Amino acid sequence: MGPSRAIQRRTKATDSRPASSSRSQLDDPNEFSPERRFETNNEVEVSSKEEGFIGSYFAARVVANMGDNYVVEYKELLEDDKRTLYKETVMAHDVRPPHPNQTLPLSPNDSSANNEKFGFGDLVDAYDNDGWWTGVVTGEKGSFYAVFFETPLDHVAYPATHVRPHLDWRRGRWFPGKNRERFLHGNPNFSEEMTQVILDEKIEQSKLNTSS
Repeated sequence: MGPSRAIQRRTKATDSRPASSSRSQLDDPNEFSPERRFETNNEVEVSSKEEGFIGSYFAARVVANMGDNYVVEYKELLEDDKRTLYKETVMAHDVRPPHPNQTLPLSPNDSSANNEKFGFGDLVDAYDNDGWWTGVVTGEKGSFYAVFFETPLDHVAYPATHVRPHLDWRRGRWFPGKNRERFLHGNPNFSEEMTQVILDEKIEQSKLNTSS
């Protein structure tokens, strides 16, 4: 599955994350501005610049404010014992407020699921492997969206309830992501035929799961 295939769980953290040599389409040095300070128990999202995690966001709460760093406890990530919520120290510029839409995915059967529609090339976050991963919408069928990822390279279909609009946090404000239609048409790894195959397979899988 998409980003889950790239890395199964986060590695143990150091006091600061190594900067990746590769750049994503959103790797903006001003994107995660630390102008807002967070206090203990504030809910946040943590981004990563680690190889294999670029463009990902994980829901967490602040355990301690250490000035340039925060200690955070993740809502979904677990320690090796599979029971204890994972804590780590992260740089302040990797921490932002919770996404105004949602920080965890809605159930496909949740009647309160947001009805936002996405079009070809829209920049979104898709929930996978306990976090939100930035990708580009390539198609829609039924209640599913196909999402193309640049890092790690993949193309996956998700329930609409597991897709939210991508927003950048800069200078204390949220900014919508730019449409990436031109990026898709110029990318040799993207094809409309594959989009349809991915969506059809996901719909068939969903039917089998419902009937079993």
